[in-house]
Amino acid sequence: MKGFRTSRAALLIILLLAAGRSPLAATIDRIAALVDRQVLTVSEISQMEEVRFFQRAAGQNDDAYRRAILDNLIAQALRYRDVERFGAADVSKDAIEARLVQMRSRFASPADLDAALQKSELTLDELRALIKRELQVENYIQERFAPMIVVTSDEIDTYYKGPWAQQRRQRGLAVPPLASVQEDIRTTLKASRLQQEVEKWTTELRSRANVDVYTWR
Repeated sequence: MKGFRTSRAALLIILLLAAGRSPLAATIDRIAALVDRQVLTVSEISQMEEVRFFQRAAGQNDDAYRRAILDNLIAQALRYRDVERFGAADVSKDAIEARLVQMRSRFASPADLDAALQKSELTLDELRALIKRELQVENYIQERFAPMIVVTSDEIDTYYKGPWAQQRRQRGLAVPPLASVQEDIRTTLKASRLQQEVEKWTTELRSRANVDVYTWR
């Protein structure tokens, strides 16, 4: 906890200096969480919310969404720090622009993202930098975990006869022959297994760090 105390004291000094060197000056930002010595602020959550950087779950209210954003920022900080240990691979401009296009699709019109950036006081280049870091983590996950995931024919058969067929029937859809959907099911199972590995990795990273959550509102 020594690192936590040091970073908290340092942050307080920075905030007081930035606010005019007076303890009575207005607070310019609030700490949302500390990840060891890395500070995550409430304004960062607001920025991510404004530009819809992270997908919002269906039916998720504002408070739950902001908490989810903070959880994502914490996970991202932990993962990226681990990625840096092994050297974060570069990301092509095309990949960044493709993700940017994907993000624009979350808005009613392309201009709406530009308006959101202006409101959140983020530049387009700053958003590209955030996207690049996210893609670097995603690429690391693919290189480290994806090759280890193997889905057997028995697992595909079990899933096909169980959850997959059941979901089709509940939706009033026909159940096609296994041979015609085998690779789709393999992809689904691999994605699910990969997500489990990522969650396990993130839990391990978090257990080795000092993570303190204060607020997300």
